[in-house]
Amino acid sequence: MTTQLPLDLRLRDGSSFANFLASGNEEVPARLRTMISKREPGNVFLWGERAAGKTHLLEAACRAVQEQGGLPRYVPLATPGLHPAVLEDAEHADLVCLDDVERIAGDRDWEAALFALIERVREQRGRLLSAAIGPPGGIGLRLPDLATRLAWGTVYQLRALDDAGKIAAIRLRAKNRGLEVPADAARYILNRYPRDMVSLFALLERIDVASLASRRRVTVPFLKSLERGDRAR
Repeated sequence: MTTQLPLDLRLRDGSSFANFLASGNEEVPARLRTMISKREPGNVFLWGERAAGKTHLLEAACRAVQEQGGLPRYVPLATPGLHPAVLEDAEHADLVCLDDVERIAGDRDWEAALFALIERVREQRGRLLSAAIGPPGGIGLRLPDLATRLAWGTVYQLRALDDAGKIAAIRLRAKNRGLEVPADAARYILNRYPRDMVSLFALLERIDVASLASRRRVTVPFLKSLERGDRAR
């Protein structure tokens, strides 16, 4: 089975605070909800391993701002060909979300543009939400004081899910897609395939499509039949 995450999967699922499995990270969505609902100025930096839920929370924050009638700016810095000019005037957004900040580390032009944006957001009393694979001081930034600027608000480390949390996350993601995955089927998936959440959610996409096409419920026998089909190719 493929483990490549389709680029539009998270958008189709509709990331929100309601469907974020907090499990050990409850303080983070609570802080973001408060910042958005009360329109508080500030800076929040999220860090954690791949598929820890960083992008989900950034997208959820953007969705919450939109639901208030605001205009967020979401910038996925891992996008190929992206130019630092994309940060120009971003401070006028009701919320600026910068994903994959580690991807611009060491690039002088990008780091300068990010530093300038942070200063403008502070002057405007705006809101900045950033995310990276590591803490501000641990992602290889070279511009003096940039890491300090990124950390001038609140820094949260997102804790990885344990096995029970991963099973719950699989079932919650499936439910959001209108798909029922029993606990034994979710446990089978976890025990048989790569255990990082990106791979697991990508696998769930394949299972969803196959379940709809065959009009079969997701059970352990159904999952085994998909495996046999893969081996026969």
